[in-house]
Amino acid sequence: MSTLRFAPALALALLLAACSAPDGEAGTAAAPAPAAVPAVTAAATPSPTQQEEKGMHKECPGARLHLTALPAKDGEATRTRLEIEKDGQRRAIDAPAEMSDYTAVGLACAEDTQGTSYFVVQYGELPFGCAFCEWFYLYDADGKQLTHSNPPLRGDADAQSPNNDEYSQLIAKLGITHPEVDYIED
Repeated sequence: MSTLRFAPALALALLLAACSAPDGEAGTAAAPAPAAVPAVTAAATPSPTQQEEKGMHKECPGARLHLTALPAKDGEATRTRLEIEKDGQRRAIDAPAEMSDYTAVGLACAEDTQGTSYFVVQYGELPFGCAFCEWFYLYDADGKQLTHSNPPLRGDADAQSPNNDEYSQLIAKLGITHPEVDYIED
């Protein structure tokens, strides 16, 4: 049973191979080509595990966050994919429109004074980061973006800083202490 939980595609391929083998030869028939079972395995395949993804996972109350490094052509990660897993469903979370030139680089869990869970996503640059670009966004436990950074930068060209005003105001209103962020290792 544990084989089915951890590798449903393999288990299905072996089962199909055993069923299609002539009498007395169960288990010796070649597994069907991957194209033979895509509709079945796509629905049965669980979310990738930490060993299968290059990135990080963050357990927050009621949800699991996945931040996956997406390597560029040269193999250097410059973008990430952010996903939330809740109630057995996993879905992508789009980056804020104003962060189109940046990517998620870190995750944290947070809780307000009422015990409501939130998560924090830090946006910046990969692979090396930058001197001042640390934008923080607050999301509810369902993955809904609650803050913005419009405009992303404040100050003049000589002394710019990230605009985290809305984030700072909302966490203060909710009684949330800015959490320690865990960063992706690409």
